[in-house]
Amino acid sequence: MPRLSLDGLTERQTALFVIFLGLLLYIPFAGSYGLYDPWETHYGEVARQMMERGDYISLWWPGSPIDAEHFWSKPVLSFWIMSLSMTLFGLRHAPPGTMALSHRPEWAMRLPFILCGVLGMYGLYLCVSRFVSRRAGVLAALVAGTSPMYSLVSRQAMTDMSFVGPMTMALALGALALFDDEDLPLPRREARVGRWTISWPRHPLFYLAAGLFALASVPQLIVNVVQLRWTFSLRGRYFDLPGVLVMIPYILGFIAFFPLTARLRYKAPLYLSIAATLCGVATLAKGIAGLGLPVIVFLAYLGFTWNWKRLNRAQLGTGILLALLACTVVAVPWHHAMLVRHGRPFWDELYGDNHWRRLVVGRHGDRGTFEYFLRELGYAALPWVTMAPAALAVAGMRRSDTPADSRRQGMIWFGAIWFVSAYAVVSLSVTKFHHYILPALPGLAIVIGCFIDDLLRRKDGRTAAATALVGIPLLALVLVDLAFAPKDAQHFIWLFSYDYINTPQGRPWPPGLDFRPALIGFGALFALASVAMAWRRVQRRAAAVLCLGAVAFTYFLLDGYLMKVTPYWTQKHLISTYYKTRGSPAEKLLVWQMYWRGENFYTQNEIYEGPTAERTVFLGDRNAENLKAWMQHHRGRRAFFLVERTRMGALEGLVPADAKPSLKIVDDSNMKFVLAAIQL
Repeated sequence: MPRLSLDGLTERQTALFVIFLGLLLYIPFAGSYGLYDPWETHYGEVARQMMERGDYISLWWPGSPIDAEHFWSKPVLSFWIMSLSMTLFGLRHAPPGTMALSHRPEWAMRLPFILCGVLGMYGLYLCVSRFVSRRAGVLAALVAGTSPMYSLVSRQAMTDMSFVGPMTMALALGALALFDDEDLPLPRREARVGRWTISWPRHPLFYLAAGLFALASVPQLIVNVVQLRWTFSLRGRYFDLPGVLVMIPYILGFIAFFPLTARLRYKAPLYLSIAATLCGVATLAKGIAGLGLPVIVFLAYLGFTWNWKRLNRAQLGTGILLALLACTVVAVPWHHAMLVRHGRPFWDELYGDNHWRRLVVGRHGDRGTFEYFLRELGYAALPWVTMAPAALAVAGMRRSDTPADSRRQGMIWFGAIWFVSAYAVVSLSVTKFHHYILPALPGLAIVIGCFIDDLLRRKDGRTAAATALVGIPLLALVLVDLAFAPKDAQHFIWLFSYDYINTPQGRPWPPGLDFRPALIGFGALFALASVAMAWRRVQRRAAAVLCLGAVAFTYFLLDGYLMKVTPYWTQKHLISTYYKTRGSPAEKLLVWQMYWRGENFYTQNEIYEGPTAERTVFLGDRNAENLKAWMQHHRGRRAFFLVERTRMGALEGLVPADAKPSLKIVDDSNMKFVLAAIQL
């Protein structure tokens, strides 16, 4: 049995091991199953529209008669990276049916978010290994990477991991800037330019800070300069300004960043600069939380420890001002461009409706109190739920006696404050979804990783026994929820999909799919490993079993569970059957009373494009009358229907009487939807 030792690896090899582990966990089979409604397919169609139109400022959703054609509920980053990835995979102007008949779309859309998930894992390793130990860093990364919510969301083309991954790395770099006491001046390099001598830090951090800032800001500045125009009236006169004039403040800020950064003499402000760029990226992914949550965490930490004097060292004051500049140049230009193009309605929808109203008033979603996320944490942190209560308790009670212990304790407190702050913020929000707790998981992973490392370092059998005594009953409660009946396994789907809003009791469960034996087996393994950690002689081996079991469980979840369940939760197979079965493009797909978004993405929005009378999506006012009119106008043709199972009987009453005998289901493999054909 392997021991939890990294003595044979260098620092760089250990870091590469963490990155390789993340890639090995998430990439296999990532594109081998269809996209989930409504988020993956909805966001995917917005990104596809961006790619097709070549418009990298505005977000478009021409998908339904009941919604406007714009999409303003999320910022732009996720759609940039998805559209770029789809372009690289050769999907721009793809022939009809490509999205349904090929697996390239799933690979293209999910890979960027997998990389964001791995970035978060590496960020945890980076800060924990610096101030605690390399083993603790690997454990923290492993805990986060094998937590079901983190791993499942890393495999989803949705906005959350493009926010959490960069935010996690930003917090990790902020911790390096705040906690590191090695304030040695960096060596400098000089060069003469004409009569002037310029100098800059001769260190990889400087080049990384400058390169990342340029990568995050230059492409969008170019897009805004080329694609943006500002037309407005002033005192009866109309003005038409090119994008370059609108972007002047940000171009000047971009230029100023480099000489200001070149004046830095220490690592700490360079860490802050990189962190600020990543906060700007996270803001472009999810909104104000990208910057707001890291600021809350650090203010809470400094307030808790009352160690504000640390801000007076190593040019940190200058670094904070430079960080604000970097974050502004990265995060604000797209928002400014959207305000120029679309005005206040854009701002009201993105930040008024989808931020403020969700937080304070309540919008589409769950409601709940402070304990809402406790149950979701049980599923989200399996199997580490056995360690979480004791780890959090020890984080608050443990005291440091030496400088090394002080650094360890500081990182543990940082993780605990991160977890508590993020939990408090999402709990205070009136609107709640299960996945809102995701930003708190990296902080919890730090606490658990350091806790396990501490048990192994001190060979503390008593604390391990108390941990098992408290944690195993919690593990049992979680497993009862997940394995009481076969359909209860869909709690894992609900960690990333809000299907529970529409069907609180869950969809009909596919017959023959029973994951209870595997869940109970993994639960027994986790429980036995937790108990065995109380025995000092086998403690290291027990911890290794727990870690390897968590890795195996992640493979089971991502490459076993999802592969078997997804065909019943995605429209991909039904729509691919349509493209394989139809004789020609004239045999249209009629989508009646459907607004799940997969019907838009997988048909490449064929159902909604063209003249209004020829569109084949029937939703909203007069949907039945419009469907009847379309069928009457296209008599003699063969057509296909995509409908929910429960509406099949109502559909039979709408088709022409003489065509009713030809209405046949051609694909009923999905528990929610069916594909039928008819000869009109």
